[in-house]
Amino acid sequence: MRKKVDSGDTAAVVGLGVAAARRGDVAAAEVWYRAAADRGDVDGMNLVGLLCEERGAVAEASRWYARAAAKGDTVAMHGLARIARRDGRLDDAERWYREAADHGDQEAMTAVADLMSSTGRADDEWYRRAAESGDPRALAVLGTRLRAGGELAEAERWLRRAVEVTDEPFFMVELGSVLAERGDLDEAGTWHRRAASAGHVDALGHLGSVLVARGDLGQAEEAYREAAGTGRRSAMAALALLLAHRGEVGEAEDWLARAATSAGVEVDHDLWSALPPLDATALDRRERDAATRVLVVLGVLARRQDDVDRAERCLRRAAGAGDAQAMHELGMLLTRWGGAARRAAAHRPGRRVEPVADRPATWFTRAAEAGHPDAMLSLSALHKGRPEGDLWWRRAIAARQADAMEALVDDSSG
Repeated sequence: MRKKVDSGDTAAVVGLGVAAARRGDVAAAEVWYRAAADRGDVDGMNLVGLLCEERGAVAEASRWYARAAAKGDTVAMHGLARIARRDGRLDDAERWYREAADHGDQEAMTAVADLMSSTGRADDEWYRRAAESGDPRALAVLGTRLRAGGELAEAERWLRRAVEVTDEPFFMVELGSVLAERGDLDEAGTWHRRAASAGHVDALGHLGSVLVARGDLGQAEEAYREAAGTGRRSAMAALALLLAHRGEVGEAEDWLARAATSAGVEVDHDLWSALPPLDATALDRRERDAATRVLVVLGVLARRQDDVDRAERCLRRAAGAGDAQAMHELGMLLTRWGGAARRAAAHRPGRRVEPVADRPATWFTRAAEAGHPDAMLSLSALHKGRPEGDLWWRRAIAARQADAMEALVDDSSG
């Protein structure tokens, strides 16, 4: 190494600086980086620039980056763009990203597209350029946009390219979802299985949905159970739906209790709709046997299917048992349809006094006082413009933040 340094090998000089930095001797590292930079080494220039940037000597950092950029180095161009962007000089940032992109830099192409998007300009051309060169973020943006826009064939093409280039489980799940939307359930399941094998935390849940759509409820249950075992709340709720559907409301109640947040549980109406339909007698039996959280689920599903009488019965039973989600859902039902007595009297002449138990605000207040964040938002809307409305708004935000933090903890532990 010393011979290489003495002979003017700047890469060896930079190597000595890197070794010093790894030992924690940043001052010695900078000496070696500057020695290499003074001999025209672009890596040395970039590393000196980075050290200057990190300690706030932005002007000197820019000079070193500019020297390296003049030699066509795209790392330096990124450095100049980064400084310009941080200073709010977006035109300068875009100019340097464009120059790096013209040198074939994938990340720079995506950065140009991001800047154009942030200023309301058309950016598809740059995302496509970056995606064609294999940039993962551009592939993700393009695939997601095309899927959201309903261009499933084109989305599939780019997602296949993404899997080919990156072999990332995220893209496997996205590809599987697009294929499922296009009706190719067999290949969709294959990609979700691959993603699950590669460690994607949500792939098993997607696989469960595909298996339900295929009518393979036994394997779907296995997938949901495996995903639920990792702590995925969505999988627990999906498993509970399958169990409730076949009448095992006791175990369904247990899984819903584990899946619940302060807002209750998410009810997947699409999943329920994909299951074989239950007749009124079967629904009556499940309603009769259900405990609190299953009643909430049955109530929400009935409300979405405009079976208002069943929805109200289920939600009133659950709300009477103290379930905050049921109270909020009941308030929403009463807001739209009113209570059973009001609906029955809708075409009768004369005025009637609405019972307190039929007033939405009654149930929103009870749910909010029990900690339900959506009920707090409903109360903030009811009291908009008054101090009480502001108070409930602040409480709702705090409750939602607590749920978000709990979800992050669950994700990291899963």
